[in-house]
Amino acid sequence: MTTKMIALLVGLSALCFSAQAENVQMTRLSKISVDPAHLPAYRAALAEEVRDSMEREPGVRALYAVFEKEDPTRLTILEIYASRKAYEQHIKSPHFIKYKEGTLHMVTSLELVDVDPLLPELKIK
Repeated sequence: MTTKMIALLVGLSALCFSAQAENVQMTRLSKISVDPAHLPAYRAALAEEVRDSMEREPGVRALYAVFEKEDPTRLTILEIYASRKAYEQHIKSPHFIKYKEGTLHMVTSLELVDVDPLLPELKIK
């Protein structure tokens, strides 16, 4: 096998791997703290954004927000997207942009943690 053929095979393998990676489910935890003075408004904005995303975007598999009982200004959102591309489309959607711009002043901290699910093939019922 020639050097050119090996280079071509390596390049094609990398391209195939890159295309597969784009189609792999993306899972993330968003850990958010909210200013207590804005908590009711934040909750309403988040609820609207989650409903719109789940109804309008087939690539959004789950957006499940939970608020801590001991400190309801702290929440975590389990986000599951069909692919990286679905996530990128989601953050460009009008309803997400409305939520993000409308709540920026309410959020005191945000941590985005990409995670690997134990059993990614399982579906939320």
